[in-house]
Amino acid sequence: MMLIAHESMEQARESAVILVRLGSPARKLLAEAVEATGVKRKQLSKTAKDLETAGFLFVRDSGNLWESQFELMPTLAGEQALEVLDEQ
Repeated sequence: MMLIAHESMEQARESAVILVRLGSPARKLLAEAVEATGVKRKQLSKTAKDLETAGFLFVRDSGNLWESQFELMPTLAGEQALEVLDEQ
């Protein structure tokens, strides 16, 4: 695996452990965002906020005054953490 977001394989494994601690809903949301190169949601879930705090997702408010909308884009760190989990 080519490391871009992490300096070592150990850091990538640590990110994978953090992702596991966030739970299966977080892993599913991140996998969906990686597969689709980003997803849109009308509401921002706690899971999405947790992934953003951990550095696995970029969350962008793309709504307007009448309708809320959020774009969830995976980070390289998130993609690599997911890849490490898939390899195990």
